[in-house]
Amino acid sequence: MKTWHVILISIVVGSLLALNIRLMHINRQERKAREQDKLLVETLNRELNKTSYLREFEYLYNASKELTVFRLQHELYSLTNSKVYFGTDKSRIFPIENLVKRPKLIFGSSQNMCSPCIYAVLDKLKEVFPGYAGNENILFVADIEQRLKDNYHHKQVLGFHREEDFPLYSLGMPYLFVLDRDLAIKMLYITDKTSPDLTGEYLKAAGKHLPVWEG
Repeated sequence: MKTWHVILISIVVGSLLALNIRLMHINRQERKAREQDKLLVETLNRELNKTSYLREFEYLYNASKELTVFRLQHELYSLTNSKVYFGTDKSRIFPIENLVKRPKLIFGSSQNMCSPCIYAVLDKLKEVFPGYAGNENILFVADIEQRLKDNYHHKQVLGFHREEDFPLYSLGMPYLFVLDRDLAIKMLYITDKTSPDLTGEYLKAAGKHLPVWEG
């Protein structure tokens, strides 16, 4: 009788040991599968990040290319014979050549541009030209509602009597250029929100072409 007890116990213990070994094996397989799944997810995420980066790079490259082409096409664009006015007063239209006896720095924007982009340029203007609002050598051109043109960031807006005389209205980013007696757009700079410091460097360079303002 005792022999059968021993045999039965041995069978039970053996079965339990075999079951435990099997469970351990299954657990190792599941752990390995989870690790493989984790590695697969990490690999997929890396590939997705690469794809996202490449798409973003391609977008930025194409955008930069388009702006560069636009800038090259309009550098030295002549504004001769253009008629302009200040603020909302269209009754006082005058030839633009009357305005540039001395070089001017023109800052251009529109109501369709992102506000942070515009304010980024304004901040740099204040930094480089602290009294820009009263500086007659700095002019604003803005494609905005007529009612806002008398006081747009403390400046009267310079408007073109015929909008087709000024192709920069179509730009989607704030821009700057120098205008002098030649009446040609010079040093055209289209701002880049990813490189705000460049705007400050541009303003310093452009400022060297302006007469000293003592107003």
